[in-house]
Amino acid sequence: IIDKDYVNIYREYEFKYMEDDKEYRGVIDLMLEYKDYINIIDYKLKNVEDPLYIKQLDGYKKYIERISNKKVFVYLYSIIDGKLKKI
Repeated sequence: IIDKDYVNIYREYEFKYMEDDKEYRGVIDLMLEYKDYINIIDYKLKNVEDPLYIKQLDGYKKYIERISNKKVFVYLYSIIDGKLKKI
């Protein structure tokens, strides 16, 4: 998923936005922007199967797609297990 043809690389990308009178905030661990799409990679220590992480990444994806007009792919990476999971 990490191709050297990225246009921009963002680490610890912090954002916030309002939706339905509620403020959302987040920090994306790693975001690789390519010409036609974006990969978001979120680091976790271990359990990449946790439904809360999937919900978190869904919010990241929704926000980045809205501001970039690009297709966004999201991944969880377990630091301890060395496991990468596409969401």
